[in-house]
Amino acid sequence: MEIVLGELRRIFPGIRESEVRFHYHGTYNVFEVRGEYIFRFPDRSLFNEEGYELIQREAKVLEVLRPHLDLEVPRFEYFSDDPGIPFVGYWKIPGVSLSRRFGEADEGRLQEVAERLGGFLSGLHSEEAFRAFTDRWPSEFDMDVYQRHWEERYGRIREKVYSLLDPDQRDWIDALFTGFISDDDNFRFTPRVVHGDFDTSNVLVDPSSLEVTGVIDFEETGLWDPAADLLFFREGEAFIEGILSSYSQALGPNIEERRRFLYRRGPLIYMLTGVELERPELINAGLRMLKYQMRSTSSL
Repeated sequence: MEIVLGELRRIFPGIRESEVRFHYHGTYNVFEVRGEYIFRFPDRSLFNEEGYELIQREAKVLEVLRPHLDLEVPRFEYFSDDPGIPFVGYWKIPGVSLSRRFGEADEGRLQEVAERLGGFLSGLHSEEAFRAFTDRWPSEFDMDVYQRHWEERYGRIREKVYSLLDPDQRDWIDALFTGFISDDDNFRFTPRVVHGDFDTSNVLVDPSSLEVTGVIDFEETGLWDPAADLLFFREGEAFIEGILSSYSQALGPNIEERRRFLYRRGPLIYMLTGVELERPELINAGLRMLKYQMRSTSSL
């Protein structure tokens, strides 16, 4: 906290510790400042020297995409000028995470939320947003590279994670990856700009009305399979159907298989990251998620 306060006092002289409230820890350590701003400090153990470049990139990405989005997204006001202590600050978007209210909402209200998110994703995944993004960052999405990415990721999981798993878990992963990689239709989608971490924790809503007020955390935004933003399996079939009812973009072949693969591979990314960064808590979280995935596979 002392480092955070020291940096904040360069912007807000005289700010008191009581005016800074810790929100949560993840890829970023997030603080609310004076009830008006959100400041994010990248977790050093995950990003190290890359943190400064990542937060600078996110700000530029949002400026490019904002005209194509129909929900509020962060407007960055403050940036670290010291790569050794990277951070970014923006005006707080009112609301709470949808994840905190989801279980309390009735079906009609959740349908309205889902339709709102479908409209938002239609803009994000649009050809216009794609052109704006690639005009600024003219790197072509290569489908062969994308397929090799999953082949390489599968190899790293086998090499580094399998020793932690039992035979049934290894067989489940083998079936997941070999089935996905061997089907050419999974690599015939049209790439789009994706949020990359689009779930109920990054959607903000009014705590009383559940009106959607904004979307946050675009640090993973880039060109990818648009199915990656549609992984709302735990929220139920009605919710994803509501999103798709107001979604206007083409999703390409095998959309259900692509969604399921991208959802199911999540625990393995946690575990692989935990092994490579020597973070036991990520390994344990991934193991818990994997057990849940294996129990619920038949219902997905």
